[in-house]
Amino acid sequence: MNIIHYVIFFCILCCSAQAAGAAPPPALDESIHINADRMSQNPADEVYTADGNVIVLWKGMNLAADQVRYSAATHMLHASGSVVMTKESAVLKGETLVLDMDTGRAEMDPALLSVPESGVKIAAEKLVRINESEFSAISTELTSCDLPDPAWKFSADNLKVNLLGYGTGRNVIFYVKNIPVLYLPWIAFPVVLEKRSGLLFPQFGYSQSRGAQLDIPAYWVISPSQDLQLDLDILSRRGIGTGVDYRYIRKRGSEGHINTYLIYDQLQDRWRGQLTLEHKEIFSNDANLRMAVNVTSDRTFLNDFGQNNGEYNRQSSDTRINALKTWEIYAINSYLRYSEDLYAPDNSSTLQTLPSVGLSGVRQQIFSMPLFFDLDATAENQYRDTAPSGQRLHLFPRITLLPFTGPYLNASLYAGAHIRGYATATRDSNSGIGSSAGDLLPEVGIRLSTSLTRIYTSDFPLLKKIRHEIIPEFRYTLVPERNQQRLPFYDYTDRMIHRNMISLSATSLINGKFVHGETTEYREISRIKLSADYAIEGGRRDLLTLVESQRPWSDLMLESDTWLSRVLRLTFDTRYNLHENHLSTAVAGVEFDDRQGNSIGAGYQMARNEVEYFEGRFSTTLITPLHLSYTARYSFDRGDFLESLYAAEYRHKCWSVNLALHQRPGNQSYTVNFNLAGLGSK
Repeated sequence: MNIIHYVIFFCILCCSAQAAGAAPPPALDESIHINADRMSQNPADEVYTADGNVIVLWKGMNLAADQVRYSAATHMLHASGSVVMTKESAVLKGETLVLDMDTGRAEMDPALLSVPESGVKIAAEKLVRINESEFSAISTELTSCDLPDPAWKFSADNLKVNLLGYGTGRNVIFYVKNIPVLYLPWIAFPVVLEKRSGLLFPQFGYSQSRGAQLDIPAYWVISPSQDLQLDLDILSRRGIGTGVDYRYIRKRGSEGHINTYLIYDQLQDRWRGQLTLEHKEIFSNDANLRMAVNVTSDRTFLNDFGQNNGEYNRQSSDTRINALKTWEIYAINSYLRYSEDLYAPDNSSTLQTLPSVGLSGVRQQIFSMPLFFDLDATAENQYRDTAPSGQRLHLFPRITLLPFTGPYLNASLYAGAHIRGYATATRDSNSGIGSSAGDLLPEVGIRLSTSLTRIYTSDFPLLKKIRHEIIPEFRYTLVPERNQQRLPFYDYTDRMIHRNMISLSATSLINGKFVHGETTEYREISRIKLSADYAIEGGRRDLLTLVESQRPWSDLMLESDTWLSRVLRLTFDTRYNLHENHLSTAVAGVEFDDRQGNSIGAGYQMARNEVEYFEGRFSTTLITPLHLSYTARYSFDRGDFLESLYAAEYRHKCWSVNLALHQRPGNQSYTVNFNLAGLGSK
């Protein structure tokens, strides 16, 4: 708990003293500058006295007082009467100050320290600076509210702080107004000037599945590049859980985040937990490693303990490790993926990639001819407990002819071959039978496109120019029919569909030139794409719209993204079934965000005969001092809400309280979280 963290500014105010045994301080006019209404000097004992509107300047410190007495012989400075010390933005006020310029020991009583950066104010009967790294405070009170009647405060009988280690406090009491609500007989907290460490404010809540909840977090800044949060999670129905959240950054932009949670679930009488790890290692500009680990103790852990959408209803828990190395024209990409299918009865049939290695070669010209070569290749080890499992090699070399390119027409023709090879283990209970298979499947295609562009002058005040570009495109793809049932089936790469297909599309792009005073900005206003396929022969694989293979025309697909202004965006994506004259899918959304805490968004998603739901979100800070938000998802096919989240934050000048109600099928939870300005934040 950062109860007295800001008291350390007292040491800064008093500056760095000379070490014991050092030479006497310089003459008054060289080191200490004093201005006052009246000044006098006693040559016998070398005592300087200043009275009335005294200002003392010394090593970046400014001291104001009614009277100051300085002894050149003993190097002691005494100040009295409305003493105000300032350095940078921190201010320390008191009635008397005694400062030993040799040892650095200083005493002020009574004392009031103000730190504008955090709003924290500290009052004490006496502040004592022992040396450069140690000080103590007696009968201390801390708050970030306005004095003299703060809404909250901490008090402590005695505090001792070592800037190189920890601080300790005795008899710490937390008050709301003048009512004591929390007592701690003793507390220790790490002292770090750059960041704030210690106990964060607890979070209170209630859940139907977990019962009453008290979460007590502690935050530790290990170094400027590492921090750690520990959580004690007390659940009345489940038990006591512990969480660890560790973050770190490394050289060249490498970074990582490790999060663990462990609880002995009293309801199920067993240990349960979760480990997540994200790591990015940048070896150089052309080599990196990325890891995303998600492991749970059991298949229902996320449903019981996950609180956010995307956690409690997650379909799978995936672990993936990816390494990439690039050269000028080639790249090697390797990855390992282990997946836990949380919707399946068990994980025996879930396919794991352990590992995959891929090689990609970008298009390169062959001699000086208009021919270009590129390559995609992957070698994978596919494993699962049930058959089949084994290794797969997939090569796709391709040669592209660019007969001509020009301002009006771009054309390309390509021919390639899918080369696949398999080494498969067919398993029974005790033994395995191996087999091998291979296949070569050609693919050819043609692409024709052009670009039509025109620039218009706008009459809008800020929008000066509009650039409109239309890109029509024609594609033809031929993959001959081939019986592939003899090949093992891991994914759809092993069952390539016979295609003799024409694809047509037209894309409209609108960009604008916006002028704000002397600032010019170019940004996208609208992107609209209309496309469809026509199968001369063969079929298509379209799992989203479930188009039947015997129908030549695919769905008519429309995609659009429009910015009506910098804060208002519209999106629309739909597919229309030309055979049955109805919408197959529709995704529509609107989003407004003024970047000042006010936003509203709505979205609609539908896949015919599969799913249909609406989601909305709202957040505003217009009703001062409240910050309100609401998020909901409603399923039309289920006739019920999938999730609702109500949140309200009351923001006072020196404190705030967050209230949240989270409703989802089978569980309803409440949380309450208090925040004190200047304290308890990372």
